[in-house]
Amino acid sequence: MSRDYVDELRWGWQCPRCDADATVTKDPRTETFLWACPEESCPAVGFGFTSRRKARIALREYRERYNDIYR
Repeated sequence: MSRDYVDELRWGWQCPRCDADATVTKDPRTETFLWACPEESCPAVGFGFTSRRKARIALREYRERYNDIYR
C-alpha cells in the first residue's frame, strides 16, 4: 500500500459512484472497518478493513479507479 496518502487523510471521503460523503465505521460484529455510501439508490460499499486508515485509502483508490474507467 502506498504511503502517498498518509498526509491527506481527512474526514468525509466521497463515494466514487454518486459523490455523496461516504462514512467509515467500525463493524462491532467483526471488529473490522467498512465504508458505505449513505444514498439508498447507491450500492457502493467496502468492508473487511483492519483499520479506519486502510478503509479510507481503499475508498480513495476505488474512487480513482472508478473515475479512470468512466472518463
